[in-house]
Amino acid sequence: MRENEGADVAALNGDNMTQITLSVVEEWLDSHPDHCQDYFLRKIELDLINKWLVSHGFLNINDYISSATSTSSSGNVSPTNGLAIQQQISPATSPNAPSILVNGTNSLSVSQMYRSNSKRCRRHDFARAKTRSVLRTQEIGKDVPICSSRRSSLKDMRKFTSLPPSPISMLSLLIDSKVRLPRWPVSAHNVDTKRDLRHAQGERDFFLTVVRDIATDLDLKSLSQKIVDDLAVLLDCDAGSLFLVDGPPRGSRRRCLVSKVFDVHSGARGQFLLPDGVQCEVAGGPATTTDNEVRIPWGVGILGHVASTGETVNLDVACEDPRFDDEVDRIMGYYTSSLLCMPVKNSYEEIIAVAQVNNKNPDKDGGHFTSMDEKLFETYLQFVGIAITNAQIVEDSRAEYDRNRNLLEVVHDLFEEQTSIDKVIMKIMQRAQRLLKCERAAVLLVDESCDSTRFSKLFDLNSPKHNIKNNVKNSRQKVEGENVSRYLESLAERVACSGEVLNINEHECSEGIVDSGINSLLAMPIRNKNDQIIGVASIINKLNSSPFDDYDEQLFEAFTIFCGLGIHNTLMYSEVEKAMARQKVSIEVLSYHATASNKDVERILGMPVPAADSLNLYSLAFDDFSLNDDEMLMAAVSMFLELGLVKTFNIEKETLYRFLITVKRNYRDVPYHNWRHAFNVAQVMFAIMMGCDMKNTFSDLEVLGMFVGCLCHDLDHRGTNNSFQEKARSALVLLYGTTNTMEHHHFNHAVMILSSENLNIFSSLSAESFSTVMKVLKHSILATDLCMYFQLRNKFFRLIESKEYSWDEDSQRYLLMAMLMTSSDLAASTKQWHVQKRAARLVTDEFIEQGDKERFELKIQPQALMDRERQHELPQLQIRWIADICLPLYQALGQMNPKLNVMKEGAMNNMQQWSKLIDENYKNANGEQK
Repeated sequence: MRENEGADVAALNGDNMTQITLSVVEEWLDSHPDHCQDYFLRKIELDLINKWLVSHGFLNINDYISSATSTSSSGNVSPTNGLAIQQQISPATSPNAPSILVNGTNSLSVSQMYRSNSKRCRRHDFARAKTRSVLRTQEIGKDVPICSSRRSSLKDMRKFTSLPPSPISMLSLLIDSKVRLPRWPVSAHNVDTKRDLRHAQGERDFFLTVVRDIATDLDLKSLSQKIVDDLAVLLDCDAGSLFLVDGPPRGSRRRCLVSKVFDVHSGARGQFLLPDGVQCEVAGGPATTTDNEVRIPWGVGILGHVASTGETVNLDVACEDPRFDDEVDRIMGYYTSSLLCMPVKNSYEEIIAVAQVNNKNPDKDGGHFTSMDEKLFETYLQFVGIAITNAQIVEDSRAEYDRNRNLLEVVHDLFEEQTSIDKVIMKIMQRAQRLLKCERAAVLLVDESCDSTRFSKLFDLNSPKHNIKNNVKNSRQKVEGENVSRYLESLAERVACSGEVLNINEHECSEGIVDSGINSLLAMPIRNKNDQIIGVASIINKLNSSPFDDYDEQLFEAFTIFCGLGIHNTLMYSEVEKAMARQKVSIEVLSYHATASNKDVERILGMPVPAADSLNLYSLAFDDFSLNDDEMLMAAVSMFLELGLVKTFNIEKETLYRFLITVKRNYRDVPYHNWRHAFNVAQVMFAIMMGCDMKNTFSDLEVLGMFVGCLCHDLDHRGTNNSFQEKARSALVLLYGTTNTMEHHHFNHAVMILSSENLNIFSSLSAESFSTVMKVLKHSILATDLCMYFQLRNKFFRLIESKEYSWDEDSQRYLLMAMLMTSSDLAASTKQWHVQKRAARLVTDEFIEQGDKERFELKIQPQALMDRERQHELPQLQIRWIADICLPLYQALGQMNPKLNVMKEGAMNNMQQWSKLIDENYKNANGEQK
């Protein structure tokens, strides 16, 4: 290969050198790319690289470094950054990075051209690199539906967002996946090249070229620079200016003219912000900035006159016009002779900008702007109006995008910290201060305990610069600070009382306080979910000394809404914490008073356990009122022993005694649904299991769950039924709903007792056995609701009549459990007449108390069985109760098990006794009438 290369070089020497043409050289370079690249790397200069980049539509090195610096400082990707230069630096060279001269002026270290190799930067680069491919709606050269691509992109996005990015980055990516802003090309021509281009193309073609150029630019700053350059070339003048109208359509105090690019030929006194740190005394004070921006008050100078009137101004000698101010000319050493100024309008004929050209070429038309110049100027500005309108729309879209992203970050902060109201408000104020670029932010919370408008808390946040300024402590500044606080408080009171939004500028502030240092102030009310004003938020003094505009109001309104949400959530969280603390204290108090004491347990432990048959516990005709409280406790222990539950499940004696005493103490002192009723229900279940040979129908765990369910089925009964709870909208209804309200409460109360220390008689059970017995316990207690009985009894009756039941099947066995629980609960109607009559009177007393509550508290008419005025109807009501509800159940149980016919016979006997009572009452009533 070396020999071939040498022959090629020899062919280029000697006599053949005179015959070499450009095409031959290009052909040779194309066929030898290695030589071409080597020559380029050794000989090329930076100016030539810049020309190559510009000619291909990229930024030159200087512009790229500027955009990269601004991007890294702001954290946002510039839309004009069309060039991505990627280079790698060896770690060995990074400590002593050489400097690079850009265009012979700016010196920049190589290390400054690259981001630090920190984890944060690597994570950010990773997310950006993934975003470029993940968020693309369609691959190049492939016909992929947008909807499917979108789903795929979001799926891929979830994959890489699960690695390093923070929640804020994920929120930003979610917005990026929905919002797609257009990009625009970078102009590759300056004023000099445009003049050459106009000379080469001609005026008509050049006009079309520059119009096409501004039509594709959607960045106001670069667009302004293009327009200024185009005006200078089109009208053959020294320079041009473009000022955009800024501020609301109404209210001249807040409107002004703003130039996105620095210009020395404005000819009006204003707030001039000179580039590169140039200072000048303008508008009463020094102005230093690094941004090429000029602000001119509304109606000031020639520009202000044209903006306010819409007239065209053409001056041959600008300095002779009284509206012209040569202050900037004197500062910058420039002289303005001729001047042409014209408004720029949108499609609604509204003035959106003012364009101005200065110093016509003295070699043409005597250095004056002619009518032809005005016509050309007006024609070009029509296209300028369209371009500016489009760019402003995109700028508003970007502003909305940035606002949404910042608001999402506020939401993130809001829900990240809800334990302290101070932290929530300070976080929101810090974001509001940074986003709205103001010196100070304050939040005052209304004191709800006072009838008048007073504030309970003040949160005041100053910017670091403002804090340094205020660190100088002297008497005058203390007095001014007190005056400012009083002024802010008075404004906050005004906002809190009226609910209005205050947007005050410097002139209005000076009316309220002297030497306050307040140039502008924006105050808004903070509302809670009920639209009540709970505070006032204020921001003070924009950093650029301009008043707060409509955009600031909209953004700050969103911050106040989030502030209200944050305050509300934090207060709710605080209330929940207090409620949990109160509940904990209440449980501790109740557990102490409602749990069996050691003294009671020791006393019962010393008592002998009676035999079940000695107390007639096996009989379904047991006398419900034959035992006292202690005897019922010992009878319950006896039934546990007779059922074999203590031995089978290894229940400790002390635990059982403590459990029974605690259950007894957790029944309220109501006429009927008390501890005696619970014991009687458990005795009936015991008699059914042992005396009627039903125990073998169920497993030991099911017997345990049913028997404990009988003892606990009315825990904490309040003497009122489910219907009353629903009518009164009690706390139990809010907690458990309107279905099986009291029964759910009884079950949960039982669970609470079983979960307490030294009371868990299920402690020896395995996890599976514990789950089974708790299922049976819940099913048994819920079955005591008559609503459940009415839902299930027809199914049970059909099953018994068909004689196709099989208790080995779980569903049928659970149905039998429910029926046996109901039969035990209603067994008072089957007992001997003296027991039935006494029990019916206790039930009636309890019902009448509920009826009185309904009549006097709920203001409703109670049912007949609860109406005090209809007590004489008790016999009729009892007959209907037994005939419609009790007797059908006992008849079905008697068909299933003949030993249960005792309950049917007892119910029928009691019906006869109530009938006799009705006859006696009838005879007595007739005798009295006679």
